[in-house]
Amino acid sequence: MPPGTKSVTRSSAATDDIQDVARTLCAEPVRSISEIRRGGNSRIFRIETQAARYALKKYPAADNRNRLEGEVNALRFMERKGIGRVPKVVAVSPERRFALLTWIDGEPADIVTDADVVEFAAFQIALDHGVDDQARAEIGEAAEACLSGPRILAQIERRYARLAAVKHDVPEFAPFFDDVLVPSLRRFEVGAAKSYGQLGFDLGEDLAPQFRTLIPSDMGAHNALRSPDGRLCFLDFEYFGWDDPVTSIANFVMHPGMQLNERQKAAFRQSMLGHFTRHAEAHRLPALMPLYGLRWCAIILGELLPERWEHRLESNAATMDSWDRVRREQISKAKILMAEIEAWS
Repeated sequence: MPPGTKSVTRSSAATDDIQDVARTLCAEPVRSISEIRRGGNSRIFRIETQAARYALKKYPAADNRNRLEGEVNALRFMERKGIGRVPKVVAVSPERRFALLTWIDGEPADIVTDADVVEFAAFQIALDHGVDDQARAEIGEAAEACLSGPRILAQIERRYARLAAVKHDVPEFAPFFDDVLVPSLRRFEVGAAKSYGQLGFDLGEDLAPQFRTLIPSDMGAHNALRSPDGRLCFLDFEYFGWDDPVTSIANFVMHPGMQLNERQKAAFRQSMLGHFTRHAEAHRLPALMPLYGLRWCAIILGELLPERWEHRLESNAATMDSWDRVRREQISKAKILMAEIEAWS
């Protein structure tokens, strides 16, 4: 846990700081420490004691979100409500930004099966069943919650502003950005507002709290492990919190790393919409899908930004890659998604 990169030896990974935190948070003597994920975001260490294994997670300092608090609150909520197949919190050091979690054995879920899709949907529905007053008091909004049209639009516009600064760095990107992405934003906004009006809703208003649910926000195969029994375990809840149920559907079926077929996408939508019937989700989802799609296009194209390439280099994910090739691949993915969006709108 989680899907590892390469194991790092104790001498190179386990600094005095890491060793001190591990000894402080573990109830029994630490036998070994191995770093299994390192990058610009959280770092994960495998802690071995005579009795057990643990995952020691160090959260980043420079962020507009308290990721440690978000994940700890999420995991404690799940433990309290009996939602299994997730890590449990063993100990926390908020001042040093560390959490010690139970270890989960498993392999990366590289291929998503039909049965996996059922498990993902069941997990999201279990989170909704667990909602109670304590969760409402202790848990905040999901990262980049999409609770209204203006919120979704603002997220897209922020990303667009950053992409505009680099749009000439790859020759084929500027025409796509100027002639396709930018005009689509207002066109899809108008379409969503019209659909909402026909439903008797206001696109500009935040979804009322009673209609919200708890979502992982970044749920997918990249944050899951296949356990020895073949079933999935779920990881990484730094972005967990309250959001519109349709956000969970859109995020899952559009995630570029999922490689779901159309049957699997339809199965996930049907399962979720069969459960979420409290605020016209079946009608609001198609109204918002083009906007969610543009949001995902902007996320995919984030790899064009220099800081994203630096992040890849830091996490050793770019050693075999050419930045030009990666950028062109991301542009191609965004164009494919854009063609799908046009079919919905």
